[in-house]
Amino acid sequence: MLIYEYLPNRSLDTILFDSSKHEQLDWGRLYKIINGIARGLLYLHEDSQLKVIHRDIKVSNILLDEDMNPKIADFGLARLIGCDQTRETTKQVAGTFGYIAPEYAMRGQYSSKSDIFSFGVLVLEILTGKKNSNFIETEEANNLLSYTWQRNNLRDTRPISGGSLVKK
Repeated sequence: MLIYEYLPNRSLDTILFDSSKHEQLDWGRLYKIINGIARGLLYLHEDSQLKVIHRDIKVSNILLDEDMNPKIADFGLARLIGCDQTRETTKQVAGTFGYIAPEYAMRGQYSSKSDIFSFGVLVLEILTGKKNSNFIETEEANNLLSYTWQRNNLRDTRPISGGSLVKK
């Protein structure tokens, strides 16, 4: 059982996707949040006694304390794998669509790389201030991830509109 202290800022999605609360997130805080999540994943994957694969990394599973320090939460889908193992396979894929790595979605193979894929989607959402699932920018791209990939392939270096990286 995992018990957290009271976290007054609730989950990251409540601040990130609320236009009035989003103003609290300057680049310094965003960097601190991203770095904290990365350090938490490093601990789960490499530094804890047991290797933990979370399998549901997303903005609503990141809690923020009073100083905006992130805490990874909701370990309901987490799996332990042996320290000498690199991946596992399951017949029942679980997690949130839009954050699931392709090899996990198609073949049921999960590993620390699956969590890192989800972390990448989460970072895109943090940097742009846009939800992956509700993103509709063009007819060709039906989510933030595919839109970003499309822009990369076209060598389009313009900032994604409404991004959090715009200096305030």
